[in-house]
Amino acid sequence: MHEDFFNMIRKDHQELKEMFSQLEKMPDSEYARREETFNKLKMELVPHMRGEEKAFYPVLRQNQQSKMDVMEAMEEHHIAEVSMMELDRMSKQEEFWAPKLMVFKELINHHIKEEEDKVFKDAEKVISHDQMQEIIRGFQEEKEKSRNKVTAARSSS
Repeated sequence: MHEDFFNMIRKDHQELKEMFSQLEKMPDSEYARREETFNKLKMELVPHMRGEEKAFYPVLRQNQQSKMDVMEAMEEHHIAEVSMMELDRMSKQEEFWAPKLMVFKELINHHIKEEEDKVFKDAEKVISHDQMQEIIRGFQEEKEKSRNKVTAARSSS
């Protein structure tokens, strides 16, 4: 059961890494494509973070053994959101957009590595089979709810 959830998370992580790679390779002159790919990245990243924050992290945070790792992961989510917001507001033609994107990518890659190396190990130790079933359900529900909110916000702007 744990491995099913971890594989879901890893799949999301891989998709995010691929989008970052696309953005990194994209010529500076392709502003419209850069905007479109960045929007896809947000459409994956925001629901993923919300799912973790609502369904996965609270269970781990209750345990003293995993609390610090989870609090760090939550802070990384916060910093990621700030960076993403700044990138979103910037013109994709702006000179500092690509360097800011690289810093954002480094943050996300660091978070992914720590989550897969530390947080998953914590989860294996402190989360029961039944709790993991509930986490999977809650993660998927929260991700879908968040994706719908992001989609609605994009269509209204």
